[in-house]
Amino acid sequence: MSTPTSIVPGAEEAAPEFYEKLAAQHVRALWTIPGTMAPEPTLDEVPFVWHAKDLWPLLEEAATFISPEDAERRALNASNPTRAFGTSHNLVAGYQMVLPGETAPAHRHTPSAIRLMLQGAGVTTVEGEPVWMERGDLVLTPPVSWHDHRHPGDTPMIWLDGLDVPFVRGQHAQFAEEYPGDQLQELTKAQDASVADYGVGLVPAHSTWTKRHSPLNKYAYSTTRPALLKLWQNEGSPVSGSTLEYVNPLSGGPVIPTISSYLTYIPESGSSVPERHTPSKVYCVLEGKGHSIIEGQRYDWEENDFFVVPSWHWYEHVADEGDAVLFALSDWPIYEPFDLVRREVRAAGAGA
Repeated sequence: MSTPTSIVPGAEEAAPEFYEKLAAQHVRALWTIPGTMAPEPTLDEVPFVWHAKDLWPLLEEAATFISPEDAERRALNASNPTRAFGTSHNLVAGYQMVLPGETAPAHRHTPSAIRLMLQGAGVTTVEGEPVWMERGDLVLTPPVSWHDHRHPGDTPMIWLDGLDVPFVRGQHAQFAEEYPGDQLQELTKAQDASVADYGVGLVPAHSTWTKRHSPLNKYAYSTTRPALLKLWQNEGSPVSGSTLEYVNPLSGGPVIPTISSYLTYIPESGSSVPERHTPSKVYCVLEGKGHSIIEGQRYDWEENDFFVVPSWHWYEHVADEGDAVLFALSDWPIYEPFDLVRREVRAAGAGA
């Protein structure tokens, strides 16, 4: 854990009147500000695990008195224990629930969002395209895209939300608006139309898509999981597991300009390679039971739990019972244009 560089000892006590003059002009002397030349990042957030067994009953309780129409979204956002808002400094994650027969009204906003389906099945409509969601599917709602949620089934839908709201708020760029007229937007495209166009390794010739986010609104688990296992086998079935990144099929870049997403497979009793990096990550457990060692501390997790690995924390994942499949979202793309990504890796088995 890094600590800020010390200021000049006793500087303010030696010349108090001088520093009072500075304060009156609303300036500070650089040599009195801790951390301006810190050799490593100051670690503001801490690792934490949010357990489905604790939070899903609270979602059910909330459903007894809060509807999606009343609350806009019936969602529980996870705040890092060091923050009033935000799972990490750039991301917020949490569970959302829609009951059978319910709808969540259409709206749009500048923050981007991903949905990782965990229970049930239903529809998220994105810019007029109804997208069918099942367990493990990744669904995108890019910035300033109309989206609503509809539940025609008989089992409560629960998914993990991941958004870049803390980052967007920090840039003073958060805007939102309700869909005009009816609560639900008009369906203007066939169900999973973007999957048909972009989801099979081919893209329409002479595509006119010009937006920076992926044109593909759903990445189906029925496709991504077999691909992940095949990669693991092709890599020689490493005990450290294998990872795939969800990408924009037109550019090969992240699915959303501010959010990258990944899928990791770790065989039972295997452990990932210890690493740390400046971007933060939020992991959600799709399969298996295990633990992560983050800065030397153990954090246990099981199916449907999610946890945060803050910036510049050493970590590794261990699959204890059954093979583990971990989904991750990260603010990695925010760092890349400014050459702020720094990543370090330790030898396998070295510990984190």
